[in-house]
Amino acid sequence: MRRRLFLVALAAPALPLVCRAQPARPPRIGYLLATSLVEPPSPERRAFLDGLRELGYVPGKSVEIVYRSAQNAVEFIDDLCQDLVSQKVDVIAVSGAIALLAAKKCTATVPIVIMAVGDPVGIGAVRSLSRPEGNITGVSFISSELAGKRVQLVRDLVPAAKRVAVLWDSRNANARAESAETLAALARLGIKAQPHPVASDGDLKAALGRIQASRPAALYVTFEGGIVASNRTLIAEFGLRQRVPIVSGWSFLTEAGGLVSYAPSMPAMFRRSASYVHRILKGAKPAELPIEQASTVELVLNMKTAKALGVAVPQSMLLRADRVIE
Repeated sequence: MRRRLFLVALAAPALPLVCRAQPARPPRIGYLLATSLVEPPSPERRAFLDGLRELGYVPGKSVEIVYRSAQNAVEFIDDLCQDLVSQKVDVIAVSGAIALLAAKKCTATVPIVIMAVGDPVGIGAVRSLSRPEGNITGVSFISSELAGKRVQLVRDLVPAAKRVAVLWDSRNANARAESAETLAALARLGIKAQPHPVASDGDLKAALGRIQASRPAALYVTFEGGIVASNRTLIAEFGLRQRVPIVSGWSFLTEAGGLVSYAPSMPAMFRRSASYVHRILKGAKPAELPIEQASTVELVLNMKTAKALGVAVPQSMLLRADRVIE
């Protein structure tokens, strides 16, 4: 903190000189995304802000938030992180493997809080969840472990499926891991997989064109963020228009028009990460805060989509669904 020394010439020489400090600035949080930053805030960012408010932090008043988004142009993510460090943020909150790894490379001293990422150990961001060491902590979820269960949802909802398209962001290590598990699970069930890795919005449009031409029985979309998360509405509308049921690891994709998802609650993860930011701002060291795994997994069904696509949802699945969108 910069301090200015004010020397006051007083008539009484016995009085001491007065030293006044500038008021302390509020804590400053860096918010780093590889994906697009939208307004009004996404449900995830809104949950993070709500979590901060519950802990007494009012953005613009008692806390500053410095937003930086690569808007899917990941070649700029390193520069954006360096800019946050130059802004002297007290902590950097990140979502997704791309932003996390960029932040890890950028700084070893500024605390980094994971708002949501698939597997920080698997991508080499931390050594372990219980003892992350270094300057990284937060909330995570290993989505690849659920790939087999999501593939089973495909079998339950589309029993005659012979071909299933699989879509993932190839730039993301966790998405690559989940796609590998998905392809293996499809093979075990005797279902032919049509892999569609994408690395840009242009790749995504081309992949959707190939999917449209090949007419698979279903489309599996991996959990990890990036291009998929930024284009949730585009993908959901494609599925409805082309009558392709979408099974994914994103509840918001189901809310946008996908058929079913089996995934953690993303808003809940973002809200929980606010408590990590709070503890760090109060003096806790990231290395001493174990990385928490999301404990709640939701099965979300969109019955409006099921009816539009003519998909018969088994009664047993309806009964065990955590949320049904009518």
